Amino acid sequence: MRLATYFDGEMRIGVAVDERNEMWDLRTLYALYLLETERTPGYRALAEMLVPADMALFIRLHHRRLDEFREALAFVTAHRGRLEGFSLPGTALVRPLDGVRLLPPVMSPSKVICCGNSYAEYLVQQKLPRSEWPQDVKISFLKSPTALIGHRETIHFPPDSREWDYENELAIVIGRPCRDISESQADEYIFGYSILNDACVRDIPRWTGSYDSPRGKACDTFAPFGPWIVPAPYLDGDPNDLRLVTTIDGEVRQDTRTSGCLWTVQRIVAFISRYIRLLPGDVISTGSGPGNALSGPGDFMKVGQVVRCEIEGIGAIENPVGIRRWSSELAPLPPVS
Repeated sequence: MRLATYFDGEMRIGVAVDERNEMWDLRTLYALYLLETERTPGYRALAEMLVPADMALFIRLHHRRLDEFREALAFVTAHRGRLEGFSLPGTALVRPLDGVRLLPPVMSPSKVICCGNSYAEYLVQQKLPRSEWPQDVKISFLKSPTALIGHRETIHFPPDSREWDYENELAIVIGRPCRDISESQADEYIFGYSILNDACVRDIPRWTGSYDSPRGKACDTFAPFGPWIVPAPYLDGDPNDLRLVTTIDGEVRQDTRTSGCLWTVQRIVAFISRYIRLLPGDVISTGSGPGNALSGPGDFMKVGQVVRCEIEGIGAIENPVGIRRWSSELAPLPPVS
């Protein structure tokens, strides 16, 4: 099961069946299921209540209770010929996946937490002395919800930079509120997994905070996220051993596995929850493996290129690279005396 947020006249939650290139509207699908299997008179109102447009709210309502929606998809698919003409006002039951606009799966999480220096091979590639390796999960920075963009949306880099980088990272989506949990409890709080491209600017002056500053990491569009969420029970594979591949215009730049991460996803969630209360829909990006432009053999990204981040068992998100032109000017300040 792959849960996506997409636009079809309005924001909607859908089930992406990428092997058939289809997007099924979850609210319409569930309403049909209620009507056909239960003869529920209030099937539409019930579906509208249980399938909101906001993924974070949907997660809060249905964390670890998705089997009924999976059954609904199987039922409606089996009876597709008879039911496909049905639709709720303003939407279609199923559309070609290529024909819908995919949005970030969670549009406005309360926070996007990014971990750094998570992969041993990355640290070796950075030539970081072993004495400077993190001793536990490194909570590097936060990105704002305005940084999130969806599949095929453009990453807009600011015009005062030239070193534009990419980092393919496994993203954890939180399913229920948690605070100060143990590693053994962490799986109970993980809703699912997605992909986050930690796009960033590397030529950042030291006085602005350098690499991990908001100017380097948290600008608008600097977090391509998606294309959907795979709920944890339906992930085909171990989140701690998935292959990640990044390409720029088809050229492979990153090819690694999450088994190279110094910390398991359970350790990452538990450690962060010691310091930050996590809420349904919150996103944790687990860090990048080797091969980014800063330390790898490839060049920084350029206008017109397309970056594709793929993770085994989840899918791929790709985004063209562009530049944002400022619409106003700031008068220069006098130098600091």
